[in-house]
Amino acid sequence: MRYYGVDYYPEQWGMDLVDEDLDNIVELGADLIRIGDFAWDRFEPEDGRYDFSFFDEVIEKAKKRNLHIMMCVPTATMPSWLYREHPEIMNEDERGYRQPYGARRGYCMNSDVYLEKAAALARTMAEHYKNEEAIVAWQVDNEIGHEGSDVCYCKTCHRKFVEYLRNKYRNIEELNERWGTSFWTHTYYRFEDIPVPKPSFTAQNPSLRLEWERFRSLSAVNFIRTLRDAVKSVDEKLIVTHDFEGGIINKSFDPFEVSKCLDFVSYNNYPVWGGQPAPLSDSDLAFTVDFARGFKQDKIWVTESIMGAQGHNDIGYAPRPNEAKKWALDSMDHGVESLIFFRYRGFTKGAEQFCFGILDADNVKRRKYYETQSFFKEAREKTVEYPKSDVALVYDYDSKSSMKIQRQSDVFSYEQECMKLYGQLFRRHMNCDIIPSDADFTKYRTVILPYMIIMSDEFKKRLKDYVKDGGTAVLTARTGWKDTDNNLIFGKRLPVDLDDLTGCVIEEQETLLSGQSSPCVYGDTQGEGRIFAEMLKVTDGKEAVKWKDNPFGDYAAAVCKEYGKGRCFYLGSSFDEKILTKLFDEILK
Repeated sequence: MRYYGVDYYPEQWGMDLVDEDLDNIVELGADLIRIGDFAWDRFEPEDGRYDFSFFDEVIEKAKKRNLHIMMCVPTATMPSWLYREHPEIMNEDERGYRQPYGARRGYCMNSDVYLEKAAALARTMAEHYKNEEAIVAWQVDNEIGHEGSDVCYCKTCHRKFVEYLRNKYRNIEELNERWGTSFWTHTYYRFEDIPVPKPSFTAQNPSLRLEWERFRSLSAVNFIRTLRDAVKSVDEKLIVTHDFEGGIINKSFDPFEVSKCLDFVSYNNYPVWGGQPAPLSDSDLAFTVDFARGFKQDKIWVTESIMGAQGHNDIGYAPRPNEAKKWALDSMDHGVESLIFFRYRGFTKGAEQFCFGILDADNVKRRKYYETQSFFKEAREKTVEYPKSDVALVYDYDSKSSMKIQRQSDVFSYEQECMKLYGQLFRRHMNCDIIPSDADFTKYRTVILPYMIIMSDEFKKRLKDYVKDGGTAVLTARTGWKDTDNNLIFGKRLPVDLDDLTGCVIEEQETLLSGQSSPCVYGDTQGEGRIFAEMLKVTDGKEAVKWKDNPFGDYAAAVCKEYGKGRCFYLGSSFDEKILTKLFDEILK
């Protein structure tokens, strides 16, 4: 069933306004309210003493108006009694600074105390509301990893990181061999000697840093799984989700792995945020929604869709009339099944005074109220289908992490490069699924693999079989450079064990920095390559793009190779839009 609703925070206003608010929410055309998101102190005012009376009354009033409920387990912010009793639960940054009480997301997700208290809250809430038919979904936590909270360097994280390494490697000798710790006298004699990779004068070992990223991802998975299990321990049939935030592609965890813990994915859609002078482009906004839809490759909910200007200290761009409505309607074309607007009314106090809602603090119904009302009417008349796609873009957490650890160029952004490739499809009105590297991609006619610098032998075989059977693969610069320990590979031409597929090898390469580019030509189209410049020696492929006036010699910049029944395109640079558009004309013809 589809739902359309609002994020509602009655605890911020008290019971006096609830009847008026719920009547207005019904008048809007909503059939659901999302509640409890930041109300831990309402549910548990003292350690172990729970009080559900306030939200029980809100729910009863909502039910009388036939409103459904999305109940949130509010563990993203903690009550003051918890901090007072256990200050050690707070997140610690690389300089040893612990988060103070008073903001949000201050906890360490590996803290045993916090896990215990959060799970107890989730379990007790589920037990209290397990028979409440008005509750159609449970949300655990809020925007995990947001605002830098996905990384912590505290003693607990160090201890659990060492446990993770001890369980992964047979012994310390194997770790030393695979990490190459003979370099810079970094041989470890005990697992306990291995540090967390804090900033230092020079770069830390890339193998250490990649394992740290993998550990951070497992930490997030364990946190969400713990809350999920707490809810479902009461009743397995309770439906559990989590609301991911917009910048999730750059986080130190794999959202595809976290989503395996959930019954369905929720996503908070913010085309613009405080301090931004303009919103994301339509193409980039579509990418973010498609990315979230890919986490479980199923329809999703948008649990926060903005209607008013947003910001904590800085505000900036305010959605123009009917613009927020357009964003909401557009998201439905990308597989959004249910949508909730943030928020019903802005609050006059606290850190989000400038997060404006459907109603402002003056409580007067104006343009935004009636725009929301018109959206709910149009949305119910709209058919929501899971988009059918002939093209997939592959997200690989290890490769993304490797390219974050060693960007190689000051202008490289994994997110921006993915969006750039996706934009070629968007402008052609082509749907695109964004899938993890362990997904089956054989059903797609074209598969794009951005900057997959780490590629296992098993994946290479799958990729070659796919192309041999008639698929089209698009590989970018830096493909297949490293092994799964984040190391370059001895005695192999680049791209490693892929030259039979690509029809080329890399003879020379350089990295282009801010303001730099290298001229190239595709037929009669003059253009530029940026960020990376790989000089490709054609073996048995066909030159597509050629470097022009290249100091290294006469080399290709992009190569196409027919392989079995299919084709492989290797792009040795991040090309400008003129060259990239012409390439995709050929790729997608």
